[in-house]
Amino acid sequence: MSEFKITTDSGGLNQALFEVTHGLYVLTAVRGGRATGHSPNGQCLDAAMQITNAPPRIAIGVGKKSLTHEMIVETGKFMLNTIDREDSEAADVVRRFGFQSGRNVDKFADFPYEEGENGAPILPDAKAFYECTVLPEFTVDLVTHTLFVASVDRAGTKEDGEPLTYNEYRKNMRKRR
Repeated sequence: MSEFKITTDSGGLNQALFEVTHGLYVLTAVRGGRATGHSPNGQCLDAAMQITNAPPRIAIGVGKKSLTHEMIVETGKFMLNTIDREDSEAADVVRRFGFQSGRNVDKFADFPYEEGENGAPILPDAKAFYECTVLPEFTVDLVTHTLFVASVDRAGTKEDGEPLTYNEYRKNMRKRR
């Protein structure tokens, strides 16, 4: 049995945190609550978890510098789309939403989506989606990020497919880039 590699420096701690398992999602939002007439935005997100099931609530951690963060603060609404690991285009989805800024490029240009009831995009090839409303009383300022706790108002799931985990993406999907 191998020994633990003990670390206290920030680079080593960040590397160790890659062992925390969680999903990989596309977080979407829109200004003004409707995509019509407004450009939606999205970003890859791995900081998401279910908090309670009754009532249904999730928490997401979003970097404050992102355009998606700005839109969520403005509207109090977002959509969390679970990336399907069986989707042959999953790596392209991660590249589109994870490796460029919505401040510089329209990430939804020539990209199909459905508009959710809250106006935020639903990715048609997602394994599942969660349409959410932020609960301001539970929002936490984490200096560089905001922790949003939100009610899950509506959700959609597909029987086929499997959620893509961040660890799986790092180990397998990045090799295909």
